[in-house]
Amino acid sequence: MAASYLKKKGYKILASNFNGKGFEIDIVTSKENIIAFVEVKRRKSSNFMNPLLSIGKKRKEHMIKGAKFFLKANDLYDRCDVRFDVITIIGSEENVEHYEDAFRV
Repeated sequence: MAASYLKKKGYKILASNFNGKGFEIDIVTSKENIIAFVEVKRRKSSNFMNPLLSIGKKRKEHMIKGAKFFLKANDLYDRCDVRFDVITIIGSEENVEHYEDAFRV
């Protein structure tokens, strides 16, 4: 669902479920000169904590580690801008929110 949403917004999907020892990134996308590493959070209802707030320090560290690995493996260091996005999905596809540059390193 999140990948379809990103494609409709003009993003190219470079990888999904990109993982290795100590890291996992839900979606890696590109648009223009930006590589975005995307965490997807889905909830059945909005009765609980905002999914954006559920991304803790450890998860961010794993995303950063994965981003570094991806950039190095694809020779992209210093060739593009990098950011970390979050997509939240609450209930159905109509409730998709895309938070660009959701956290910084």
